[in-house]
Amino acid sequence: MASPTEMTVEALSAQTGVSVRNIRAYQTAGLIPPPRLQGRLGLYDQAHLGKLELVRDLRQQGFRLDAIKGMLEHTPNGAWTEYSLISELFSTTFFTVEAPKRKAMTEMAAHWQTSATEAQKARLRQNGLYRPVGEDEVEMLSPALERIGIQLADLDVPLDTVLNLQDVLIEHTRAIAKAYVEQLFLTLATNIAQQKSRDGTAARKPLDPNVIGPMKHLFERLRPLAVGSISAAFPVVLQQEFDRSAHKLLGDHKGC
Repeated sequence: MASPTEMTVEALSAQTGVSVRNIRAYQTAGLIPPPRLQGRLGLYDQAHLGKLELVRDLRQQGFRLDAIKGMLEHTPNGAWTEYSLISELFSTTFFTVEAPKRKAMTEMAAHWQTSATEAQKARLRQNGLYRPVGEDEVEMLSPALERIGIQLADLDVPLDTVLNLQDVLIEHTRAIAKAYVEQLFLTLATNIAQQKSRDGTAARKPLDPNVIGPMKHLFERLRPLAVGSISAAFPVVLQQEFDRSAHKLLGDHKGC
C-alpha cells in the first residue's frame, strides 16, 4: 500500500514541473533511483522529489547531465533539499556577476575581420562560457571576457590562440572552482542536513528563513574573496612563469 508521502510519476511531474519523459530519462541516466514498485505502479517518495528538484535546478543553470551525475555522487544522502537551495544561492549570488549577452555565432570572429570556422564555432559552443540558445546564437555568460578577446584581436593575436588561452583558462579556473565547491558548498550542505537531523526536523520541512538570510550574506562575502584570491595569486605566478621561461630560453641560447 502506498504511504501518504508517496506519489505516482504523474504527480511527481506536476509537483516539480519536470516532464514524465525527462523523469524517466534521468532514471535511465542514474540521476534519480527507480521508484518503489507496487505491482506495476511505480511510487516515488520525498527523497525522489528532493533529488529531482536538485537535478531540475542544476539543469536550469546549464549543467550537463554527466556533470550533475558527478555532483550527485558526492552529495550526502538526505541533503538534496539543502543542496538545491545552496545551488540556487550560488548561482544567484556567488557566481552571477554580469548579465549574459546574446550574440550570433556568425559575429563571433568579426573583430578578426573573418568568419569563424565550423571547428571554431564548435569550440565556442563546448567550452562552457557560451550557452547555445539557437542554431546560430549563443548567450555569452561573461561579456567581460569577450571584451578582453576584442583587445587581444586589436593586438593581432590570432583567434585560435585566443581560443587556446580560453580553454586553458577554463580548465584551471574550473579546478579552482571545484575546490571551492567541495570545501564550502558540500560542507555547508552537509552541516545543514546534520543540524536538521539532530533537531529531529522532517526531511522536507522548509529551511528557517533566519538561516537563509545569513547564508545569502555569507555567499555575497565569499564571492569577492574567491575572485580576489585568483586576482592576487595570478600576477605572482605569471611573473614566476615568465622568469622561468626567460631563464630557460637564455640557458638554451648559451648552450648553442
